[in-house]
Amino acid sequence: MKVALVADVHGNLTALEAVIADLERVQPDLVVHGGELVFNGPQPSECLDRIRELGWPGVLGNTDEAVARRLDEPAVSWAAERLGEERLAWLGRLPLGWRQADRIALVHATPDDLYRIVWPEADDAELEAIYGPLGAAVAVYCHIHRGYVRQIGKLTVANTGSVGLPDDGDPRASYLLVGEGRCTTGAWTTTWSGRSPACGRAAFQPSSTWLRST
Repeated sequence: MKVALVADVHGNLTALEAVIADLERVQPDLVVHGGELVFNGPQPSECLDRIRELGWPGVLGNTDEAVARRLDEPAVSWAAERLGEERLAWLGRLPLGWRQADRIALVHATPDDLYRIVWPEADDAELEAIYGPLGAAVAVYCHIHRGYVRQIGKLTVANTGSVGLPDDGDPRASYLLVGEGRCTTGAWTTTWSGRSPACGRAAFQPSSTWLRST
C-alpha cells in the first residue's frame, strides 16, 4: 500500500496543485496531510478548501494552531480573516497525530510539541528517542521543510519536506511517498518522492520571524 504524506503547504495553491497533479500520476492508495496548510501564503482559504474537497485526513501544524486561535500577529490575522469562522473551527479540530496501525505514524513536529525543531543533522540516538516511542516502523514528521529519510535499526524516520515553502535549496514542491516493499531492516521501504518540475512558487513574501523565534 502506497501512502503519500503532504505537508507545509502554507497557502501556496500553485505548489499544491502541482503536487496533486503528481499524485494523480503516482496513484497512492492514501494521501495524508501533515499540517501547516494556510499560513504565509496568498491563498489560505483556497488551499484549505482544496484539501477538504479531496478528503485527506491529517494532523494539526504549529501555524494551523496559531491561526485557529487567532494569535496576535499581522500575518496570522490576515490569514484568519480570509478563512472565516467555519474553516478556523475545522483547523482547530485537527488531531495531533495520525497512524496506520504499527506501520506509519505521523506528527507535525514531535509527538508532544508542535513547534520543536528537529533538524536532519540530528543524530540517530536523538531521532530514536523522539520518534521511537510512536511504536511504528516508519515515523514521519514535517515542520522543518527539509525532506530526508533515515534508517535507524528497525525504525525509519522521515521528513516530508514542504509543498509551499521548501527550505532545502530546491524551490520545487516536495512530499513523501511510503510504499510497501523490502528493505534491509524490515517490510517497509520509504521513497523520497514528488519533486514535481511543474511547480512554481507563489509571489508572496513570507513573514515568519515570529515562528523562527518561538
